[in-house]
Amino acid sequence: MIRFENVSVTYEGAAEPTVRGVDLEVPEGELVLLVGPSGVGKSTVLGAVGGLVPHFTGGTLAGRVTVAGRDTRTHEPRELADVVGTVGQDPLSHFVTDTVEDELAYGMESLGLPPEVMRRRVEETLDLLGLAGLRGRPLAGLSGGQQQRVAIGSVLTPHPRVLVLDEPTSALDPAAAEEVLAVIQRLVHDLGTTVLMAEHRLERVVQYADRVALLPGAGAALVVGTPAEVMAVSPVYPPVVGLGRLAGWSPPPLTVRDARRRAGHLRERLDGLDGGRSGQAAAGAAVPAPAPSADALSTA
Repeated sequence: MIRFENVSVTYEGAAEPTVRGVDLEVPEGELVLLVGPSGVGKSTVLGAVGGLVPHFTGGTLAGRVTVAGRDTRTHEPRELADVVGTVGQDPLSHFVTDTVEDELAYGMESLGLPPEVMRRRVEETLDLLGLAGLRGRPLAGLSGGQQQRVAIGSVLTPHPRVLVLDEPTSALDPAAAEEVLAVIQRLVHDLGTTVLMAEHRLERVVQYADRVALLPGAGAALVVGTPAEVMAVSPVYPPVVGLGRLAGWSPPPLTVRDARRRAGHLRERLDGLDGGRSGQAAAGAAVPAPAPSADALSTA
């Protein structure tokens, strides 16, 4: 569905490409998470999918990016709008209407769809994203999670096959983030939507990804694999992965639940260490402060 073939992007005035030699294929109905430190070109990769790079950003794109067979070098973003929907982390700054229902319809108006088609798709999207009760509400009065759901809905009504998400939960509280992630999972699992997503809060999303694509540094080669494989070598990772690395678990756990299940042996080891120190203390030996309890580590 999405294919990068030896893609490099160099912006005007830059001595080196921002991204270099990117090869990546995202099949239909798959969620791929794009990760890496700040400044390595994640937004550039995402922008190339919808044609924003280089048509709006400038610079030179070498190689080839195709989406549903369309070459993004020869198709501008408006010519890809029926195939690719793009959502950023601040939806309010991109809204162009005042109410939920109007915002869902706007993209279809731009494409010139018949009114009866627009009405049907707006109703479908309101139901799909749990927004029916908000249809007439002002966008500025919605919560962050509700605004993000409307932003996703506004690019879904033209029925794109690909959804590009740039840090969709980074500005949200945990409850709102869960709302948005539930919508994304429904789109992937129930509708077969292809999703390419970058996200800073990896602990929220890594367990939902089919694969992870890592940009380890500016201009570095892309590393692609399962979430556990990539998290084992990634310079950015959730705290629970850091715990797994510290404990020597391979592959590392991706969720707190996984870590708890694998913490039995570690708990026994730490309990044994604590017991040994207690024995030394009883004999009057000077001992260092006790280690954190295994229960505390296993629930970190």
